[in-house]
Amino acid sequence: MTRWSTEPAYRRIAAEWAEAIDNGAVADGQQLPTRQKLMQEHGVSLQVVRDALNLLHHEGYLRAESAKGTFVHRPPRLVLPMYTFEDEDRLVDAFTAVIERQGHRPKQDIEVHVLRPPPGIARSLRLGDDELALVRRRIRYVDGVPYAIADSYYPEKLVAGTAVAKPEDVPTGLRHVLVELGYQMVHHDDSITARRPHKRELQQLSLAPGLPVIAHNRTSYYTAGRESPIRVLASVLPADRWELTYEVES
Repeated sequence: MTRWSTEPAYRRIAAEWAEAIDNGAVADGQQLPTRQKLMQEHGVSLQVVRDALNLLHHEGYLRAESAKGTFVHRPPRLVLPMYTFEDEDRLVDAFTAVIERQGHRPKQDIEVHVLRPPPGIARSLRLGDDELALVRRRIRYVDGVPYAIADSYYPEKLVAGTAVAKPEDVPTGLRHVLVELGYQMVHHDDSITARRPHKRELQQLSLAPGLPVIAHNRTSYYTAGRESPIRVLASVLPADRWELTYEVES
């Protein structure tokens, strides 16, 4: 007996429809069959169909339109090429370039704060107990829809009073500002996890109730070793809106 055969019927049905939607066999905007037809197709009761549809709604796969029916609802999934974000030869903001290249309109809201960072960020930046970080908090939009949160933390003592500390867009990208300050980033460590969204993320990213997020943290260093961190970029990406890509040299 396999684990699949012991799964409740509503979970198996939801998994089958999720796979069909994810691989493009069922397109965004396509209407689902009626509940009666789903009952016949899967040989289950009305309650099982309801439970399967509720699960898909909860995870952000479907939308219901009054008196019309149930439709597939998946936002455009964009590619985020992580290996190009620190390309210092390109005099353009990396996020703007990535989104425009895929035919969409980017925008971001920016706030700047000086604070005592979370313990994990403080460790990554090698900050002492009494040292502060400067954080640029950004909500990144695609075609007016919030698509990501991106918080960049810097040792406050290294960037205070510079363009990094201003809550403004930097058209060439902040990596060029850091180079001018003498902090050319030469190495990056990435960490990627999937988790339940936190309060701020639920408030700012318009997430379906059961949708997980991808938490991507990049620690950047301005010497060849790991003793001189200059930035931690902490991004939160809704799992249904992004594909992260990398190039790996052998």
